[in-house]
Amino acid sequence: MNNSILKNIKREDSLERIQKYVLEQTKNQDLSKEMFKLFRSVIELGKEVRISIKENDSMNSETKIIDIFFALVSICNNLNINLFDALTEKEPIANRTLAKWI
Repeated sequence: MNNSILKNIKREDSLERIQKYVLEQTKNQDLSKEMFKLFRSVIELGKEVRISIKENDSMNSETKIIDIFFALVSICNNLNINLFDALTEKEPIANRTLAKWI
């Protein structure tokens, strides 16, 4: 990912703003291509995590996580999923599920 993201996104920006930014960058992307990017990035992350554990360096893992986040947000945009709405809807369910496991 290039440094232009830093010019358009600020630390205090909302998830909604980030989702809109990703949409601007990836509109008209094919869903199957975005899914492939996500799968490939998750596999690459697995490899990087193993290396990071050995070398005690998480910088490459951080880059792969950003790639995964970007692909995931793009897929959500493609499916018309508002991440903030989905998060607020899922959060009570996740808390109940977590409480059962603890």
